[in-house]
Amino acid sequence: MNSRLFLLLTCLLAPALAFPKTSDSIQSSVSIYILGDLSSERIIAEKRASRDFNSASLTKLMTLYVIFDALEDGTINAQAELKISRTAAAAPGVGMFLNEGDIVKIEDLIKAMVIYGASDATLALVEAVAGTKAQFIATMNQKAKALGLLNSQFTHVAGESAEPQLTSASTLYQLAVAIILNHSSRYSLFKLNQHEWKGITQYSSNSLLGRDPYNDGLIVSTISSEGTIGIISSVRNGRRILLVMGDDSSDGLFASKAQDLINQAFKKFTTIHILDKKIPISQLGVTHGTSEFLDIGSMEKISVTIPRKKKSELEVTIEGIQPLVAPIKYGDVVAKLSVRLKTDTILTSNLVALKEIRQAGIMSRGWRRLKSWLLYSIGFKKNDKPF
Repeated sequence: MNSRLFLLLTCLLAPALAFPKTSDSIQSSVSIYILGDLSSERIIAEKRASRDFNSASLTKLMTLYVIFDALEDGTINAQAELKISRTAAAAPGVGMFLNEGDIVKIEDLIKAMVIYGASDATLALVEAVAGTKAQFIATMNQKAKALGLLNSQFTHVAGESAEPQLTSASTLYQLAVAIILNHSSRYSLFKLNQHEWKGITQYSSNSLLGRDPYNDGLIVSTISSEGTIGIISSVRNGRRILLVMGDDSSDGLFASKAQDLINQAFKKFTTIHILDKKIPISQLGVTHGTSEFLDIGSMEKISVTIPRKKKSELEVTIEGIQPLVAPIKYGDVVAKLSVRLKTDTILTSNLVALKEIRQAGIMSRGWRRLKSWLLYSIGFKKNDKPF
């Protein structure tokens, strides 16, 4: 296999495709941010995204992630009702004003937690999902590890009086992506800006929701020592932009800076689709197989986000293994797709066999050799019609 040559197939697409990870086109005075396009799962720009800071948002999002998982696996039902415990009713901080013994629909508890961070609702949900806070926290840490949040160790749930969790913009971005992609059916909750229960209406602190009709989440919170931390998402024409930013500006200026970053992402960058998963993009020739040609493609959808002004500089190439000898299994890596911006390779992805090709029998291989020899002997050319 190592001695095989590689055949280079150059594919110029219209428009050609690529992703440059650069912030040259994004201008902002924001202290910390990471800005990406979830349609391609690419980062557009970032600034001090790995710097640690304190934020309660990480604990809230991780608590919600576990609750959403519990809804998905049937541990709890959004339409079921809960009897509020003494512990939940006594939770400090912002709340629904729940009393011990109140009967409340789980859906209302979740809305109160998402919209304005109701502590009593959160603790009631924690008890319903795991029985105890200790077990719920253990689940948070297990799921954090599974999501790749390796530097996040949770010691409390959202709604408790505790020090904000140490985190970074990159970690918050990663968790927000997991919520949006893994719990898309629940994500619409983040667009709600008010909730009423027993005649009391309370509102979201996320001022970005009303600023732009396309903004639909997630959290804006203020930490006295750090300023404001915002996790904001917006969708236009099928593209979803996600921004995590931290800045010590006033509320109004913070919202203005956040909206400006989102607008720049939509205006200056575009997302282009390369191929769908399991859809052929090209064919490779196969020797000694039951079929002479193999369809190849990707096991995942591939899209790229690029500066709008640089489309003409982009090129896609496919480098396939040659000779490709049967047998070949479905899913075997047989080629590599590369995307270049001028001379710089900016994206690579494996391409795989989209069908199985078995090794041909001795008689079949012998006949193909004989046919090739006969065609060569009579001077058959590639563009001639076969006899």
